Amino acid sequence: MTTTLATPARPSIPSRGTPGLRLIHGEFRKIFTTNAWWIFGLGSLVITGLFLWGNLAQAANVLTEARNPSVTFEQQFQGPPDQPDAQIPPDELARMKAEFLAAHDLHAQIIKQATTIYTSGQFLGMMLVLLLGVLVVTNEYQHQTATATFLTTPHRTRVIIGKLVAALGLGALFALVTMLINLTTGLIFFNQEGLANGLGEWPVTRAMLLDLAGYLLWAVLGVGLGTLVRSQIGSVVLSLVLYLVGFIGSMTAFFMIYTFLIHRDWVLSGAVISPSVASQVMISAEPPYPHAPAWWVGALAMAGWGIVSGGVGVLIMRKRDIS
Repeated sequence: MTTTLATPARPSIPSRGTPGLRLIHGEFRKIFTTNAWWIFGLGSLVITGLFLWGNLAQAANVLTEARNPSVTFEQQFQGPPDQPDAQIPPDELARMKAEFLAAHDLHAQIIKQATTIYTSGQFLGMMLVLLLGVLVVTNEYQHQTATATFLTTPHRTRVIIGKLVAALGLGALFALVTMLINLTTGLIFFNQEGLANGLGEWPVTRAMLLDLAGYLLWAVLGVGLGTLVRSQIGSVVLSLVLYLVGFIGSMTAFFMIYTFLIHRDWVLSGAVISPSVASQVMISAEPPYPHAPAWWVGALAMAGWGIVSGGVGVLIMRKRDIS
């Protein structure tokens, strides 16, 4: 007589929390167990402080001139009252004065300087967030933990989405901390100057919101570059080239096309397809170059790059061999 032994049931291992949240929590823990986050964070604080100091000094000079632009114009172009400059014709001098007064309107200068102060350090700050986004992915290969990660979570789409969320969280953290420093210091500065702080003006609010959006989008681009180039050194170098050289290289190429091939203004406007150019168009208070498109065009271009890089990151991670 054959006796059949019952197969013991596999023990049920309880899981705590939502799987997606556990995955995101794990990604943050990986980041904060390395030295990169605090080194980059310290660098971001130093960069913000230096740019903020320079912007405050510039704002103090500009706003002093804007308080009494007529006196400033006379000091710069007419010389002492008893020795007026006889080289400038009266009609030309009147035109120059009208343009000078328009450019030094106090209300307009408050908005411009407030925008600059509240977004101090954004250029290099976004570069650091881009590099952090790269490290979120490449650290897995650098420290040889990618295999363990995908064995623990076989669904690769969930893994890359977790990394994207973690990168977005880092971008938001860096943006909000630097914005808090800039905002607090800026409010103190305008209060001491006895001027409005500009927070009620839409251009200032828009600049701060786009500053936050820029941090988030560059973080997503970093994740996309990290999945595209598995080597940590290679992806970091590619990111630095794309960010620092991308603007100059793209503008040079489009200006050459404009000068030698197609003499149309839309050629220069088309440079916004480059992520570096799109970012500058999006976050700049004034057009960063001649015939630059509106800020919202840069925002759409950056959003497009963010969506494409995130999608490409998911596809590459799903198909790539992780060993």
